[in-house]
Amino acid sequence: MRHHEKTNQSNQAGFSIVEMIVAMVVFMIIVGTIYGLLQIGLIDRNRASRRSDVLKNARAAMHLIGRDALNAGLSYNKSGAVVPDGFISARLGITTYADGERDVLTSIVGGNDLFYDILNTDPNSRTDLISFSYRDSDFNGGNVISLNNATTVGGAPTTVRLQTAPNDARNAKGYDLYLVESDSSQVAVMATGLPSQSAIDIAPGDPLAINQPLGGSGITGSLLQKCTAVITENCTTYVASVKRFFWVAYRVKADGTLVRIVFGNNTGAGPAQQIQELPVAYNIEDFQVRYILEDGSATDDPAAGPDAVAGTADDTPQNFNLVRQITVTIRVQATESDEQLGRPESITLIGTFSTRNLEYDAG
Repeated sequence: MRHHEKTNQSNQAGFSIVEMIVAMVVFMIIVGTIYGLLQIGLIDRNRASRRSDVLKNARAAMHLIGRDALNAGLSYNKSGAVVPDGFISARLGITTYADGERDVLTSIVGGNDLFYDILNTDPNSRTDLISFSYRDSDFNGGNVISLNNATTVGGAPTTVRLQTAPNDARNAKGYDLYLVESDSSQVAVMATGLPSQSAIDIAPGDPLAINQPLGGSGITGSLLQKCTAVITENCTTYVASVKRFFWVAYRVKADGTLVRIVFGNNTGAGPAQQIQELPVAYNIEDFQVRYILEDGSATDDPAAGPDAVAGTADDTPQNFNLVRQITVTIRVQATESDEQLGRPESITLIGTFSTRNLEYDAG
């Protein structure tokens, strides 16, 4: 009888301490593994979300740049448009050309390693700039404005008044950018007045400082004065034509904002609004442009010349007319720190765009 009771007590015994510890350890391992997998999944999800936002931002900017690159040179003058000496440097912030002549606003103008970016961890790194010019093919129903004369304006001796065919200037607007083309010159100007539907005034002191005064000497005078038997240089032959054109540029501000700069053509806006900086992407760490030329060579600055230094005597700004492709590299930083890296992740986006319109003569 006593033996039977002892056996029952033995069978009712619970887990030993060792067994409980082993079970707890196994349970903790399983829970830890599940938690780790959940954490990895959460990190990956957050990272994918940030990357999606970052790439959406950068891709939108790349799309705009690609569209302007493709349009560059569209019905613009193949050689470019004459502007005052130092004008391009003043407007774009690039190094001044050392030739001492009027600048030429080519369909593409670029500047290499120009601007500081606070988001770039390399304090010596600088971002690039690129600008594009092309005709507004919708203006005036796609037709050029015909010019038959250029005259002076009473009381404003430095202003050029372009005389058009009857009512041909009816669609012209103040602060429009125009390309005046003839067989003797191609001049970029800004409209400053519209005295009638058959005349456009071009006066110095415009918001871009692109117009030169009538009667000025040498390269400081307007090229729009009419060529005559006496005036055979520094002048334009009429009949001529006028096209409205766009001029836009891309650069990164010091705070990492990539902006699209629009020059002129801001109808209804005042003089102070004729240079507009429109943000297209944020948190940009770096912005670089590389150019592939007609002969297949690649360069960071077509205008730098054989010594590869901008602003020296061997500069070749006309080489921008030989660009056939551009490769744009944008490095953008996430807005939040990565859980594993401990810092914001950087993503690089690269796009290559054809500039085929630079190959054709103006239309």
